[in-house]
Amino acid sequence: MRYLTSTVFLSVCLVSHAFAQLNELARLTEVQNELDKTQESLFELISEYGRLDRRLLEPLDQYSVSLIENERFSDADTVLDQAIQIIRVSEGLYSPGQFSLILRSIKNKVNQQDWEDAKELMQHFSWLLGRGENQVNEELVAALLDLIDIHLLGVVDDLKFNQSFHFKQAERLTNLVNRVARYSYAEGDSRVNAIMYKKVIQMYLQSIAVEAGGQTGISLRSFSSDGYALSRSNAQTSLYFAGLRALGSIREFYLQREEPNLEGAGMAFMYRGDWEVFFDNNREAQRAYARGHELLLRSGQTQEEINDFTSQPKMLPLMEFYDSLDSAAGSLNNSLNDDGRETNVSNFTFKQWSSNFPRASAPIQDGLREVERQDGEYALFSFNLAGLDRASGWYRGRYSRNISSPRDLELISQRSSAAVDWLELTESVKDFHYRPKFINGEPQAVSATLVFQLSDY
Repeated sequence: MRYLTSTVFLSVCLVSHAFAQLNELARLTEVQNELDKTQESLFELISEYGRLDRRLLEPLDQYSVSLIENERFSDADTVLDQAIQIIRVSEGLYSPGQFSLILRSIKNKVNQQDWEDAKELMQHFSWLLGRGENQVNEELVAALLDLIDIHLLGVVDDLKFNQSFHFKQAERLTNLVNRVARYSYAEGDSRVNAIMYKKVIQMYLQSIAVEAGGQTGISLRSFSSDGYALSRSNAQTSLYFAGLRALGSIREFYLQREEPNLEGAGMAFMYRGDWEVFFDNNREAQRAYARGHELLLRSGQTQEEINDFTSQPKMLPLMEFYDSLDSAAGSLNNSLNDDGRETNVSNFTFKQWSSNFPRASAPIQDGLREVERQDGEYALFSFNLAGLDRASGWYRGRYSRNISSPRDLELISQRSSAAVDWLELTESVKDFHYRPKFINGEPQAVSATLVFQLSDY
């Protein structure tokens, strides 16, 4: 009887699998038929009007999207090249009309892991976007931001010796988009600050790369073609002040006006406190947070509203800049516990950006392609946070003095299909930083858990 039951169960599984394969085959056949029809229509248009006629643009555009969605990346390359040629012939070599197609072509090459060709096209596109003859508008800003994000993806997805190239290009383009945004957006438009904050995030990422050392860290410290480089500490100091200048510009954006925006300035000071926490500057962090709390009160926010905003610690860095309590409250909070004031326990989820930079969180959402991975690869930690108190310790011959970082860290459980240096990973978690929980402007101690999701790269 037991044998019969097992046989029946196996037969059901095999039949279900067969039906699933047949359904998938039918879907693929339908997709191929649709693509074939579109291709036939294009051939007819080409026969009638020629391959560089503008009337082909819309069908080529739609066809390239369908090909990419169905992972026909090589065919999509050919179609996109033709569409770009049509625009260059009909509108001129430097026409902005080609920008969206070039971006799609770059992303398509990245989908194929063809970073060599992608880099070449990215450099051309970067030059194209930087031409003084371009009309300064929101479309130009959007194209620059997209290209920056692809460079940040390149830091972890391209070959390791190209990491510093992508870092430097992302920084250069961020400086450019900051200038463009100031001309494109109306005076007082807070989107300028959201873009400027991207510079702060990049300084944070470069700081982690410099700290990690290796070829990328040395390259980021270089200041001449002869190979001369700043010391690690001097490079960190330079990055610290670069981030400080950007945050100072954001703060002044709200203060240097006829009617100062005290809430915006208060939020800027909170981010300034975060920056000081990164660099373990205890007193400066305390002053910045206290100033932020003071300005939020002066802006008309009640103590209860501010306490609600600061009732949970926040894992740093915060990837977006918010200039009001309402906009910050409406964002996704990386602390999953909504009852922190009552339970005094916070729960965090961290998505590792790259195994090369184990304590850096991803600055972008990688929507270019699906990455194969085993589901559920993680480590679960518990720890305590002691406000802005300092913790110190030795690891690999280096002495660190962190503020607002995990204490009493314990690895509770873990699951991974790949070999992981758990000691190294645990030490990385000790270097995480958090904006403390505040009640009435005073930092509070909390207990916390962290689900550490391992990188796909």
